[in-house]
Amino acid sequence: MSMMRLTVTALLTGTLLVLPVEASQGSEDSQVLRVYDRTTPGLVLPTTVKSGFLHYSAEAMRQRINGVALVDVTVGVDGKVRDVLLAKSLDAVHGLDDAALEAAGRWIFSPGTLNGEPVPVRVRLELAFALGGGPSPRGGERR
Repeated sequence: MSMMRLTVTALLTGTLLVLPVEASQGSEDSQVLRVYDRTTPGLVLPTTVKSGFLHYSAEAMRQRINGVALVDVTVGVDGKVRDVLLAKSLDAVHGLDDAALEAAGRWIFSPGTLNGEPVPVRVRLELAFALGGGPSPRGGERR
């Protein structure tokens, strides 16, 4: 039985999103939630507190599927993940895309801040699935 080695890294996306919050169409007192990104001057980026465990499906292991799924999430002011979206598929057939989405939803961050106040930030998670005997001393692929 081979050991699984999974690598998880967080990268940030490059767009500012403006999302309505419980606003009824045509309402003048609609609230707007601004979601920031790394290009916002003065933004202190969120940092990972806990990452979600990636689960390999049995069939993906048999097929020896390795690679990266990209998942975009919003880190809320409470550090919890919201708005999970698959940005780049790795494997829609054997369950690795679903595993990436589930794992991303369990991440916890210290929230990003702007002018000392917590703000929602859009983050791209790079979830790498790699089957192997464990990490090499440098943390990269075994040769």
